[in-house]
Amino acid sequence: MRKTLLSAIAVSAILSGYAAAADLPVKVPVYKAAPVFTWTGWYGGVNAGYGFDPNYYFENPPGTIDQVFNLNPQGGFGGIQIGYNRQMSPVWLIGIEADFQIAGIKDRFNFLYPGGGASYAVLAIDYFSTIRGRIGYVQDRNLYYFTAGGAVAKFQANVYADFDAGDGLINGDKWLGGYVVGIGYERAFDNNWTLKFEYLYLDFAHLNITGVNTNGGGLVALTGDPYLHVVRLGLNLRFATTP
Repeated sequence: MRKTLLSAIAVSAILSGYAAAADLPVKVPVYKAAPVFTWTGWYGGVNAGYGFDPNYYFENPPGTIDQVFNLNPQGGFGGIQIGYNRQMSPVWLIGIEADFQIAGIKDRFNFLYPGGGASYAVLAIDYFSTIRGRIGYVQDRNLYYFTAGGAVAKFQANVYADFDAGDGLINGDKWLGGYVVGIGYERAFDNNWTLKFEYLYLDFAHLNITGVNTNGGGLVALTGDPYLHVVRLGLNLRFATTP
């Protein structure tokens, strides 16, 4: 009888302990959601690439094409860019970007002037710059975009044409304005750095750089309708991120 009573008391105590434990609050682990990447913010960086341009003409006098120059300026360039992106939704982005380039895009054409002697023409694009809007399609850290805006470039011309009676001399430069369109792909490889590949087409106003005909002091000119194809790689640092 005594043993039975003690056993009952022990079982009752154990059951009471389980009941008390069941009433204690249970800590549920808290899982913090991973931050969502956004393209919104300012950025700046550097770029480098290659560009090429079309043929030009020698006019003697201006307005009369006297010689077609087989000039195809091409070469490398490098520069800087700065811009701002605004991600409007999970998949759409708008932005603006400006850049400035120092270029070595040039060509030299050697020729014999009809009835004269050895002659040459050199044309170079020393600088060009664009300011463009961008609209892009976003897939997480991948950005596919279209871009368009305005462009300016500095053209430098140097021509010596050996006529039968006199020479044609041109040594001058001119800034031209135009428009630019292009497409690109940009990849964010962490929250602060992005790498981009871009193609641009730049179309400028009519080029006309004049010089002097030493036989009688008339004018000569180098003319053309310049455009520029550009491919480049760029590296950007985002100034502020809001992941």
